[in-house]
Amino acid sequence: MTRPFLPTLDSRWATLASALWLSLTANIPLILAFWRAPDAGTGLSRIIFAVSGWAIGLALLLAFFALMSLLLRGRAMKLLLIASVAIAAPVSYFGLVYGTRFDRAMFESVLATHAGEALELLGWRLILWCLVVGVLPAVWLWRMTLIEARPWWRNLGAKTGLVAACLAVIAITVFPQYQRFASAARNKAIVFYDLSPLNVLAAAGGTAWRRVDTPTVRTPVGLDASSRYALAKPRIVVFVLGETARAQNFSWNGYDRETTPRMRAVATTLFKDVASCGTVTATSVPCIFSGLTREAFSDRKARAQETLIDVIHRAGVRVIWRDNDGGCKGVCDAAEYVDLTDARDPRHCRADEVGECFDSILLEGLEDTLRASTRDTFVVLHIKGSHGPAYYKRYPKAFERFTPACQSNELSACTREQIVNAYDNAILYSDHIKGEVVAMLERLSDRYATAMLYASDHGESLGEHGLYLHGAPYAIAPKEQTRVPMLAWLSPTFLVLERWSDACVRNPPADSVSHDNIYHTLLGLLDLETSVYRRELDLFAPCDARSVVRAPGRAAAPTALPSSIHTP
Repeated sequence: MTRPFLPTLDSRWATLASALWLSLTANIPLILAFWRAPDAGTGLSRIIFAVSGWAIGLALLLAFFALMSLLLRGRAMKLLLIASVAIAAPVSYFGLVYGTRFDRAMFESVLATHAGEALELLGWRLILWCLVVGVLPAVWLWRMTLIEARPWWRNLGAKTGLVAACLAVIAITVFPQYQRFASAARNKAIVFYDLSPLNVLAAAGGTAWRRVDTPTVRTPVGLDASSRYALAKPRIVVFVLGETARAQNFSWNGYDRETTPRMRAVATTLFKDVASCGTVTATSVPCIFSGLTREAFSDRKARAQETLIDVIHRAGVRVIWRDNDGGCKGVCDAAEYVDLTDARDPRHCRADEVGECFDSILLEGLEDTLRASTRDTFVVLHIKGSHGPAYYKRYPKAFERFTPACQSNELSACTREQIVNAYDNAILYSDHIKGEVVAMLERLSDRYATAMLYASDHGESLGEHGLYLHGAPYAIAPKEQTRVPMLAWLSPTFLVLERWSDACVRNPPADSVSHDNIYHTLLGLLDLETSVYRRELDLFAPCDARSVVRAPGRAAAPTALPSSIHTP
């Protein structure tokens, strides 16, 4: 029975209408990518190149729907069309407004996103866009009665011909401008990640395959892990795992605003030009704790083996993980895990929003916990840092030094100056948190050898090249998303007991630094002996006076301590 006011429609026309709609609305970012490509030319040449991009996108969508219609019929085909327009709407919005490109890493990041972070991305502009581009055409398709006007064998010939015609259109479009297309593709100005919803379907398929193909039991690593030297005092090493901080906005790294006053005053070492492993947390965090280099890393490999946390725990070190950033991404199973993401402590949380807490909550009660420890302890503080787009929520009002600051989670409602101001305020507050960690470790230095390492998981785009936020495919990601801050603080007690050269620690002889170094540097800070440790990747290994004569199970020789350091 035909539904009122809506005609019965041949499925061929429904697929054509869907492809046209998607190419004209949801794939505006693809057309803009062709328009903005450095090789697009000028004037009429640029227009032709942009139109060519639209024609290729339309041809690919038509070919995809034609192929799928050979496998799906009736309600199944209608559901595919509905899902396509519904999925493409939000993806195209973020591509249009923030310059986001959607690949498998971005898809996994979406899956790992905390509910509070997801809600921050909502705004009336996004809702309106999704309503017009996604919901209304999806409702139209849902109410439509699709029919097959021809027998299946005639449809087979027609749809095969349509696929051939689409391929011909692509060939005719590309070949006359092959040099420009090849150059733009080589420079990553145009990529498959821009074509919705095929990018989402490919990312979802790739993620599903990796999950199915990943062993459910992790392979043990570092089975021989043990402490190299027993010190006169237990070690406490804190790793502050940052979120969305980029190196360019650290004043200690040359930024013209004072965003890192506390760490500039007290930190021992600043590592410059540090490369991240990924551009999203879901990639960088597993990579850091996997022991794999960025080139060797894959999600499957990381999921198939134990992590740094397992190795440290196996060596007899107490491991504590405190989280304010939506989880440890599957790397902290062996740790004492404390999730503070949705805490409601009025002393550390925003009064106007439940479950939105400042990073100071991670330090609540931590000092007392550490004072009760009688053995080496490793602590991870996973801070929310400067996670966007609601940068203004990351810091208390007292830290709003740079004004006017964007007070919206919709960056399109703010000027770039306001966005940068809010982001810098978040960096300033994160510096305060690291300063508080150091102050706590200084108070503990009478009983422990204390140290802190800080690194951010990835950077952030703040309007450069028309991009905002993060998550660009690494191969084409700008340096704002891949260059991160990294620094260390080592107490005088730690340096003396470990017999490390202070001058070397302040200027470690490292040619290049990346997330690849963190795994082995933390093993070195904890003085753990294991076959998975690679000395060449330990940033402080050259600073150890005992490094040339180290042997497992051998206790450190007595060392005279300065008068300011007291042994228990």
